[in-house]
Amino acid sequence: MNTSDGKTEKHEIVNCFSVDVEGFVESNLESIIVDKEYISQAKERYEIEKNINETLEFLAELSIKATFFYLGRIGRDMPDLVRKTAEQGHEIACHSNEHLRIYGQSREDFKAGLDYAKKILEDCSGNEVCGFRAPDFSITKDSLWALDILKEAGFKYDSSICPTGVHDVYGIEDANPYIHKLSNGLIEFPVSTINIFGKRVPFGGGGYFRLYPLFLSRYFASRVNREGHPCMLYMHPYEIGPVIPGINGISAYRKFRHYYNCNKGSKRLRKIFQGHNFDTAVKILTERRFLTT
Repeated sequence: MNTSDGKTEKHEIVNCFSVDVEGFVESNLESIIVDKEYISQAKERYEIEKNINETLEFLAELSIKATFFYLGRIGRDMPDLVRKTAEQGHEIACHSNEHLRIYGQSREDFKAGLDYAKKILEDCSGNEVCGFRAPDFSITKDSLWALDILKEAGFKYDSSICPTGVHDVYGIEDANPYIHKLSNGLIEFPVSTINIFGKRVPFGGGGYFRLYPLFLSRYFASRVNREGHPCMLYMHPYEIGPVIPGINGISAYRKFRHYYNCNKGSKRLRKIFQGHNFDTAVKILTERRFLTT
């Protein structure tokens, strides 16, 4: 909202900005067919490092602390990047070990990867890893069993459930859209959605943030805040930093869906940050007394 002197007045509610740390190619391997020529560990490493470093500089400029959901394999391959993120005051959370949808894994494989990822991220950051987000928000009705494995592994909150029925890969349409405690004691901090004509529609980041007009994203965030709830927003490093690999041979629809407005991510985020308060997920949950220190 704008004040009489033309300055932007921030809402009092504190929201969470999060980053799902993964490479562009690995994030899309279960969505599109990617030719082997585009799969390169060296190029992916450069992409992630460059984009995360610029994201850290961007957040430092605006004095914003965020939650970074790191893949365990990035903790293994780039421990200094995880350490640097933690040293700058950001929360390190877990994005599974590899970028694989949970409902495509066995319980045993998921648990083994999860335990490994949690330990390596804690070793890199020097802090307890309390939060988890599934790749592609892949805790659905078919994989709710993962929540008990998260609890057993020592996680305190989850941010994997998207309360919507409009997406082709993920979503639980009748899920609680706000922070709440699950039956096993785990806290759920779902990605932000808005009710439009009786349907819950995501707006909390990624493709939604890139595709929606900016004024609409700002309006949705303000509306959720006015109702007394914090937003959970998310982006990927390649939607903020300058490096995004080009993949030839994919459909026009996929090109639009995965590339549109990626080069304007930080500029658009800056305008969202100007009108709202942000902090890490663990701090918000603690201040709201869902978690205890």
